[in-house]
Amino acid sequence: MAQAILKKDFMSNINATSAINLVEDIKNYISEHDCPDLSMDVSHLNLIDASKVTIICSTYHWSKYPNGKISWKIKSNEIKNLIKPLNLGNINLITV
Repeated sequence: MAQAILKKDFMSNINATSAINLVEDIKNYISEHDCPDLSMDVSHLNLIDASKVTIICSTYHWSKYPNGKISWKIKSNEIKNLIKPLNLGNINLITV
């Protein structure tokens, strides 16, 4: 399995003026690429936007790859505490 890592070059090329645009860009990436294992860095987002992007995109990724995994780099334990009770089985939350 190839792991797709979305680094700063991808993040700087997407139209991320809002969390909704970021969600759409990530969904497009998942749709167009073979990425059962994915790493994303949303540590630059605030609590609400990081939670929204993580939850929506993880659910979308799961619909395409039920056995896939996404590692999310987040900036605080508050985000982890907000997302963890949802029991999204395909995510790994990494606090940076």
